[in-house]
Amino acid sequence: MISVSQGDSPPSPVLGWGDAVALTVWTLAVLTGFFQAATLQESFFYFDVTELNYPYRSFLADEIAQGRWSRWHPGLYNGLPLFAESQAGYFHPFKPLLYGWSFLPTWAAFNLDVIGSIWLTGLATYGWLRRRVGPPAALGGAAVFALGGYLWAHLVHTSMVNAMISLPLAVWALEWGWSESPSNPHQGKRHWIDGSRRARWGMTLAALAIAAQVFCGHNQDVVLTAGLLGLIGLWNTLAWRRATPLLMTGGAVVLGLTLASVQWIPSKELLDRSPRAEGLTYEQVTYGSWHPELWPTVIWREAHGTRAVDTDWMDGYYPYHEMNAYVGLTVFALAILGLADRRRRWGGLWPLVVGLGVLLMLGRFTALYDVLWRVSVLGRIPARFDLWVQFALAALTALGIEHLARTGSVKPPRLRWAVLATILGIIAAVGLMIWSYQPLWSNPDRFGSEAQKLRTRWLYAELAWSGGRTLILAIVGWWLIVTAARAGEGWRRRAAVAALPVVILADLLSAHWYDAPTIDPSYWSDPPPTARAILADPAHQRVFGVAGVAPSGPPGHAAPRFDPNAPALDLASIRDPLSWSLPPLFGLRSNSGITPIIPLRKHLFEEATRGKPWGLDLEGVSHVVTDLTPTTPGWSRVANCYLWKNETVLPRVRLIERVAYADSMEEALTKLNALGPQTRIRVVVEDRSRPLPLDPAEEHQGGTPGDVEVVAEEPERLVVRVKAARPAYLVVADAHDPGWSATLDGLPVPILPAYVAQRAIFVPQGSHEVVMTYEPAHWRLGLRLTGFGVLVSVGLLVWPWPRRAPGRKGNGRLSESSNVVATVPSQTFDPELEPMTRGASRFAAGMLLVILVGSLVTWRDGTPAIQERWSGSWHRFTWGAGIDAIGKVGVGR
Repeated sequence: MISVSQGDSPPSPVLGWGDAVALTVWTLAVLTGFFQAATLQESFFYFDVTELNYPYRSFLADEIAQGRWSRWHPGLYNGLPLFAESQAGYFHPFKPLLYGWSFLPTWAAFNLDVIGSIWLTGLATYGWLRRRVGPPAALGGAAVFALGGYLWAHLVHTSMVNAMISLPLAVWALEWGWSESPSNPHQGKRHWIDGSRRARWGMTLAALAIAAQVFCGHNQDVVLTAGLLGLIGLWNTLAWRRATPLLMTGGAVVLGLTLASVQWIPSKELLDRSPRAEGLTYEQVTYGSWHPELWPTVIWREAHGTRAVDTDWMDGYYPYHEMNAYVGLTVFALAILGLADRRRRWGGLWPLVVGLGVLLMLGRFTALYDVLWRVSVLGRIPARFDLWVQFALAALTALGIEHLARTGSVKPPRLRWAVLATILGIIAAVGLMIWSYQPLWSNPDRFGSEAQKLRTRWLYAELAWSGGRTLILAIVGWWLIVTAARAGEGWRRRAAVAALPVVILADLLSAHWYDAPTIDPSYWSDPPPTARAILADPAHQRVFGVAGVAPSGPPGHAAPRFDPNAPALDLASIRDPLSWSLPPLFGLRSNSGITPIIPLRKHLFEEATRGKPWGLDLEGVSHVVTDLTPTTPGWSRVANCYLWKNETVLPRVRLIERVAYADSMEEALTKLNALGPQTRIRVVVEDRSRPLPLDPAEEHQGGTPGDVEVVAEEPERLVVRVKAARPAYLVVADAHDPGWSATLDGLPVPILPAYVAQRAIFVPQGSHEVVMTYEPAHWRLGLRLTGFGVLVSVGLLVWPWPRRAPGRKGNGRLSESSNVVATVPSQTFDPELEPMTRGASRFAAGMLLVILVGSLVTWRDGTPAIQERWSGSWHRFTWGAGIDAIGKVGVGR
């Protein structure tokens, strides 16, 4: 990593005052960036927080408060297997700690959940880097990963924020396990297969980090992390010419997945019977590919506007908030300085990770994705590979700062390369911006409506303010870099180096100052007028909310900061339509939600009954709320919305004796469509035994076959008392799921699909008690595998494994100072790559370049030409066209 002169020494991994100062600065930076939320004055609410992340955790908190741990959410989609859906993060360590044992209000626990994850991500990254660099460098690298563009792109994706902690922890554990301490290269050496406790502990700790990531509830992060760990393991295997790193990495991933089996196996079962099981199209997978035209936003955050000020004119061409790859000019320059270690065993990995990560981020704009889009586990939105890029940039930034911290480490040629790269980056960004904004400055009258003029004024104000901020911080950063590079040993160098991470923190936080809006906590606790109106009706059952106008993440919330005349947004009214996952927060149940991981049966039922009132009858929907202007009579105005009461709603639990039989889900769907409104009195049931005639006896037609009474109900248990005058089907208008089982008078009976997506049980004549209970499908299989993983982990940690005798050949774990002679005055604790590995590294870099060129150029009629993939992909400024582009791709969340 850093060549150490005779008068210099590697940074000590022992924590000292420098670390205390660095961690204090980190803590203060996080508190400053999220002050209103961290001090529990206001609460997060924006976008996916409102749509699903807060409601899911609120349900879990309520269940813990009642002494339950229900894995079934009865308030969404007529019943949702929430544990299997996974984003609530039932087993994540934060959940019982914050939502159960802290006695905090749920909104406060949610604040600490998010902010604590960010703080711990920085702490973990700091600890990982601190093994190799000093406190200022480790702090700078930690800031890049924990507060870089990737974090802000996914701040509303709470599970992804939770999951970020695991990556630096897993890498730290593996590197610690397969290598000696940098500060003590002459420790005793043992091969990990021979029972090295340190290696076994490292692999097991990495496995625990991976398992925790699975428990966060966003499996794409697990795939991205496992892929990056695989690259790191492969690189170290080649660099050290030992199989140890790759074997340990593979073992950690397998063990981590085994430990988390109780979560991902039920999730996989749900995924296999959801609409996602059919896979996504090429357009859906590659929507969210990072385009080179976005380069200006890497060094100037607001170059193409922001949602906070309602100036993100490219939104729709991309899921624009996810395109955030910002690092800033100071980090860019420091990372270039960090490339000085590209020929070393640790430092040589990260340029390749950046190159491969950027190539994968390009998605549809690279030939790689002509094949990779079919690899379903990679998920959608290729820009999420920025996780790799930001992590590698954190390492390179730390190396760059560490070079500056050492006398004579940064020679003039290296500084000139950094200057040249920065100038070229700025020229490219300015050129792209001039081209993209050409319609605005050459023909401003083209955007002449009052709304467009207003947004244009906001855009100019935002660009002026952010451009000045970016320029000032870049000048300060470069002044510190030059000062540190030219100063000799003394306080000036130390002060400049210590100030660099502060500039990085100031840059990253100020660039995203408005990206984490908060609101008064009454947003979550005080029901909106529409909810109060429905709760006042004792006959209410379920609600169907449609948000057609108000988005969950309204653009322009920060516009008044740039224009005092900008209209203030009524953020509390976001809740009024009772859409997404909001109804259960206010004591209501809903027939809808916002996750794509729902049973296919529910999806098909929705498609078949969309816009048909009898579909609402079957689901027990008693009220409909919308912020759209209705075109039919019967609606009443409540606040900013319209409320309609369904007078023909059916009871949620009822007996039906008229039946239409089906032998499969497809046949049931056909009969559901054919019968239409008749399904109110005739149940479509998939029952091959067919115990009832298609029509009851004439004397019974039109009469009721009996009475039902719900005598007990919890999320995972339903008890119904039935008095059947004649044999009939007990229909429960809750979601059908293989995790539900039933007994009739204590004896097991099958739960049959009714109306494709609901439940039915055949009951004979007489009085009966029906009990339905829930356990996630494959729960016990997952629990057994998790238990096995725990036993293996304990064995690896504490079992007294045999060791080879010290004198045997082949003994020795990987030493970070191997091939270094102790008597040589000048030593290196990150040795240079051996010629063979250096050649492999150059080959990999060459292949990345070949793929990139192969994604740009093709041969057409014997002459080189730009490939079709780039056709129509470059965008010039306009208002509204980006939003319109959303309709071109049917992309689910």
